[in-house]
Amino acid sequence: MSTLGKNLKITAPRSAQSKTRAMFDAFGATRLEPAPQLDVFKLDGTSIAFEYLAEADALTPAQMRIAPWIEIVVDDVGRTTRALAALGCERLDYHDQEHPYFAAAGGLVLRLAAPLA
Repeated sequence: MSTLGKNLKITAPRSAQSKTRAMFDAFGATRLEPAPQLDVFKLDGTSIAFEYLAEADALTPAQMRIAPWIEIVVDDVGRTTRALAALGCERLDYHDQEHPYFAAAGGLVLRLAAPLA
């Protein structure tokens, strides 16, 4: 049997670092800084690493919108939606109307979901 692992690495432009940190603070993640160009955010046993590159070496926001999307399970979807909006994360219109979608720093697309009952 195979399953997904608990580690994910995303590249992003250096300009996205402060907004990415603020966004993961809103999720309640623990942040590690193993290297100057690398942040690792811990969420319930899963590690999401962001490697920050020069703008010319990173995918553009348009390219990130067609890259894999990430679902983040949060205790309070409404509160987190408001927190991301306050950070300036763009709300995306998507056919799934039951979950909010956001374009995060660098263009990464996130879907917010409540824990399964």
